[in-house]
Amino acid sequence: MMAVLKRIHTSAQFVILAAMSLTLFQVDDVAAQWTTKWLTVGDLHKPYASGGAETENIYIANELMYPGIHLGESHHHWKGLWISVKNLTDENGNVWDVRTSHIGPRGLGIGEMFDVSHRLIARFEKPLVSVDGLETFNRPVTVDEVRGDLGPDQMVESIINTSVGITTTRRAMQWSDEYHDNYHIVEYTFTYTGNTDKDEAIELDQETVEGVYFTFLDRPKAASPAGSGNNSTGGGSWGQMQMNDAVGAGLNDYGTDFRAQFSWQGAVPGRTWNTLGQPMWLAQSAGNALPGDTLGRLAGADFYGQVTLHADKSATDKSDDPEQPRVMSYVESDWSDITTGNDHTNVAKMELERGLIECGARGNPIDVDPECQKRTWPTQAYLVMGATDAAPNSLTKDDFANQTNSPDLGRAGGWGFVNSYGPYTLNKGESVTIVIADVVAGLSEQAAGYIGRAYRKGNANDDFIIPYDADGNGVIEDDERLTKNQWVMTARDSLFKSFEMARQTYQAGYKIPEPPRPPTKFEVTSGTDQISLTWEPASGGPPVDHYEIYRAQNAYYGVVTALSVGADGVAIPDSSRAYRCIAGCPGTPAITGNSYLDTDVARGVSYFYYIQAVGQPNTDPTAMMPVGVPLRSSRYYSQTYEPAFLRRAPGNDLADIRIVPNPYNLAATEDVRFGDRQDKLAFYGLPARATIKIYSELGELIETLEHTDGSGDEFWFMTTSSRQLIVSGVYFAVIEDKTEGSDSFGSQVIRKFIIIR
Repeated sequence: MMAVLKRIHTSAQFVILAAMSLTLFQVDDVAAQWTTKWLTVGDLHKPYASGGAETENIYIANELMYPGIHLGESHHHWKGLWISVKNLTDENGNVWDVRTSHIGPRGLGIGEMFDVSHRLIARFEKPLVSVDGLETFNRPVTVDEVRGDLGPDQMVESIINTSVGITTTRRAMQWSDEYHDNYHIVEYTFTYTGNTDKDEAIELDQETVEGVYFTFLDRPKAASPAGSGNNSTGGGSWGQMQMNDAVGAGLNDYGTDFRAQFSWQGAVPGRTWNTLGQPMWLAQSAGNALPGDTLGRLAGADFYGQVTLHADKSATDKSDDPEQPRVMSYVESDWSDITTGNDHTNVAKMELERGLIECGARGNPIDVDPECQKRTWPTQAYLVMGATDAAPNSLTKDDFANQTNSPDLGRAGGWGFVNSYGPYTLNKGESVTIVIADVVAGLSEQAAGYIGRAYRKGNANDDFIIPYDADGNGVIEDDERLTKNQWVMTARDSLFKSFEMARQTYQAGYKIPEPPRPPTKFEVTSGTDQISLTWEPASGGPPVDHYEIYRAQNAYYGVVTALSVGADGVAIPDSSRAYRCIAGCPGTPAITGNSYLDTDVARGVSYFYYIQAVGQPNTDPTAMMPVGVPLRSSRYYSQTYEPAFLRRAPGNDLADIRIVPNPYNLAATEDVRFGDRQDKLAFYGLPARATIKIYSELGELIETLEHTDGSGDEFWFMTTSSRQLIVSGVYFAVIEDKTEGSDSFGSQVIRKFIIIR
């Protein structure tokens, strides 16, 4: 069921598959104890679990999607949060030398973490976006509270009690501004309350807890599974080939002053082409593959990193402690003693974990670091390079660009990293705050496509120089003439820049210049000769100067794929799949009022849109945002995920009505079913208005459709009136003409169709 559910990306499919989970499968009662809420208003999409961390075993909660519009490009596989204390007397009088509450990396944390509250708070209501009257969304989002003075655009606030009596308040924040939408700032406040379960009663009498550590575990992966499998290695889908490096706090500085760990997919030995950046050459067999994504685009030309923005020195000294995190280390991702079976009643296991928490780990061989150097050196990335005796900063980006050793260091699970903060002492009611940012940054979509395709055309020559105007100033400078691998490694610079932007946002009290707000409602309506777009302007926020409308064809994710392959073996790109501005931009039709008619459309083509509100040129030089450039509302507020298309004119004869495809076979290819992952039936040749009643073979009425849009087309996603997915069988549609003035008004026709699952 999990593999099927991870394909959800449209509102209709979400309803169908949710119905499947309720009617055809037994829900995992344990995993269901945690709920998730998404942050999706920027380019970095992530769900946050109510238990406090996103483990490998919580459905879809381990995803970190970037760019958020792409299908399957996740940069994370699991997270863990451990809270460990020494000398704890529990509510039953038992004394624990070490006790640790866990959630993750794989354990669900049931009985150790207790969700008290889990809410999505927004600066303004989520806009309503619909296509042909059906709400369209990529991931389900419900705003629980609107708070106009909120610094970020949206925030998931969670309160979690733990079995060690420390209550966690986690606030995960996202901004929609295009210059700040690739990071989430996550603020943790840990308070010793003595509450060890979900109710309000205080269980622990102990006035002070000591030796407290807060440990974060991360298992990154690069754009997987979109770029794994045929194009790099199947292990890429769980992070086997990740390179993990560290900067700051006694390790590398690379010219910065951050405390951070970061990751990228390395080159996989033995492949025909260098997999650094994950060039897409072969058709994928994975479920999240894009058909025709074989032009060479770099699906993994991004770095993921976690940077510490602040860590209290103590419960009474709230200044930032530059020595935190106390431990920066890495861990073999399949080290079962650490990643599985975590249990707050297993004394031996908690003592082993405490060694990792306090001292980090040696990775070769796997073991808790016997020297307790806290800043594990060499980093895993340096070990991959064979630089076991190298000094910090001794390897350059070019060195990593030429990496040939296997990143997995002989471990099929690959490597993640660990950051551990402490030790702290907390009296009842005292708290410690730690603020981190999760960041993904790298080449732009345009650069990744251009450079990757040039590399493919250059026959995978790693010495081939690819000129590219990265800064868009119209001049290609010397530092814009790089090999594919060198281009990929420039993602580290982008990541470090984003670290700095996140830090400035934190230091500004989470306030940055606000872009204009998106329309409160955006409606796209298919017609017989045009597609109509209407919207309602927002009433608050900075003033809107004008609107811009963008459109792509045949797929919502905007990735240019191969249209066909010529006799010479050269693929022809389908550039229509890339979004381009069709109205409101220079050289495009102007927009007057709050509507636009798209008449440049053809029958048989699916269209996807988004609209952006454009403000006045920015005059605020803070937050590393360009001056003189207007800020725009985020596309993700007003993006459509369902297709709009030209509909047929209404039919003139009920006898001409047909159902397509018939029979419907779930196993059929998309040239027999509808493409774009649209599992639906079409009723063609309908009168302008009609009622369609669908019956089972036993004569049970299972759904009634009202066709009212004046066209000859109606579509059905094969669910009952109670939103259950229909099963295989024979069905009948009774169609009645409801078009007033029609010669056949009130007449009926019956059509039989077959469903095969």
